[in-house]
Amino acid sequence: MRRIALVCLGLMICSSFYAQELTLSPYSRYGIGDLFNVSTSRNAAMGGIGIATDNYFSINRINPASFADATFTTFDISGFAHFSQLRSSQQNENQKSAGFQNISFMFPSNKNLTLAFGFSPYSVVGYNISTQRAIDVSGVTQTELLRYEADGGLNQVFIGAAFKMLKKRLRLGASMLYSFGGARYLREASILEGAAASGSLAVTLEDQTFITGMGGQIGAMYVDSLKSSSLFLRIGAVVEFNGSLSGTRLLTSNNELFTDTLINEEGGEVDIPLKYGVGFQLSNPGKWAFGADVTFQNWEQFNYFSETSTLSSEMRIGLGGELTPDFASSNYLKRISYRFGAYHKQSYISFGGQRINDLGLTFGIGLPAGQSGTNQFNRARLYSKINLGVAIGRRGNVNQNLPLEELYARIRIGITLTDTWFIRRVVD
Repeated sequence: MRRIALVCLGLMICSSFYAQELTLSPYSRYGIGDLFNVSTSRNAAMGGIGIATDNYFSINRINPASFADATFTTFDISGFAHFSQLRSSQQNENQKSAGFQNISFMFPSNKNLTLAFGFSPYSVVGYNISTQRAIDVSGVTQTELLRYEADGGLNQVFIGAAFKMLKKRLRLGASMLYSFGGARYLREASILEGAAASGSLAVTLEDQTFITGMGGQIGAMYVDSLKSSSLFLRIGAVVEFNGSLSGTRLLTSNNELFTDTLINEEGGEVDIPLKYGVGFQLSNPGKWAFGADVTFQNWEQFNYFSETSTLSSEMRIGLGGELTPDFASSNYLKRISYRFGAYHKQSYISFGGQRINDLGLTFGIGLPAGQSGTNQFNRARLYSKINLGVAIGRRGNVNQNLPLEELYARIRIGITLTDTWFIRRVVD
């Protein structure tokens, strides 16, 4: 019954993604929106790294090769709350949003094969901005109100598998990705006051898109102990490709009297560029771990319904670690995992040839879900955890003559449940 309840809970939460307002950032206007880091709450608290991170009791989607580490059947679910302050040279505005971020399952087998599947948002678009400007209408100065609004994004389903070889030192894995979703962009212009306003109509330009398509991830990870020590070194690499997604686009103009269809395109293409990365981790299993990742994606190759890309390449560097005083202790406080990290992302967005940088610090804890020794007949449940993570960062900088600065705090809350499934009973 407990297992059935978990599956039902996951399906219900998956269906709720469509109703979420996951971001309120004007930066989501570019590309396919703000891209989500597909890390778990644990990895998010460690600077978002995961290309070479161990995966014994959690589900690390960043590198599918890590699935091969799985010891027990694992269920992971997480959500977030995002608080930000948007700042320009003239005004500030506070924003907040929240939602689910990741749902995934992982099933190891005695055949040296681990299967995993799950669902998460891949990108998100969302903002509502109003501005005014003075314009000349028949020799009379009028005030024009401009409103920009958008919502939507892409979701992603993954199914992956991994196995070990070369005396269990090498892990190889792959995931199949299915992306789907859409976005709505609206631009509205109207005259606020004056003689011209009495006879004017608001003009609205609405752009609606729906995108779907297949992609994949291929990952590798090599693990070996350092001679004459209890230290382990992990080196990982991953490549993600989404290929050409197919889509439909409807662009309409409305002046409150009639609607005119400007573009009605079916079978259009959205090309998301190849993403690849490398990473390492040095660890003393059960005590501490430290690692770093570097990822790169050339968004100059981005294609959106045949529109010319104005984006640049993107590079992200993350580093982080985890410390557990005594993993096997009967003292609850000593079994808590403490996590920390930092990251720097050179965004694909630029103004006047100057890049928008995103940098931040992360920290968090992993709280054991039960006392040691309370599950002597199912040790798998000893490793279940409640994971809390916080990222504090800044995107853009008004002091560098950029038009917008975003200060934010992102809180991640996740639950990782481990259990032993599919074991044939010897005595019934």
